Amino acid sequence: MRNMETILFSGVLAILVPMSVFSQGPSKTAQSGTAKLQVTQCALKVSGMTCEGCAGAVKQGLLKQNGVKSARADHKSGAVEIEYDSKKTTAEKIVAAFNQASPGFRAELAKPKAK
Repeated sequence: MRNMETILFSGVLAILVPMSVFSQGPSKTAQSGTAKLQVTQCALKVSGMTCEGCAGAVKQGLLKQNGVKSARADHKSGAVEIEYDSKKTTAEKIVAAFNQASPGFRAELAKPKAK
């Protein structure tokens, strides 16, 4: 009986291991020929946000811009933080495109805090 369990377990293992190898998706080495992301963070000041809905609209508007990977908006302070691929765009291009596409809101690059 012990040999039968070992054979059965080995058979199941032989079936499952190859399946798990193929279900993992593309590996990092398979993507080595493609350009890597160069993520840059940027702070913006956006006027016109009066509620959470506005903050959500600003976030969605920024995420539609080429190269933007993430956006976080706070309607109370008007502060927005974005992460973008600097190989695809610049902060200035994101601000210009957002301002053109989002009437009612006005974005500008946040000034660095004085030390």
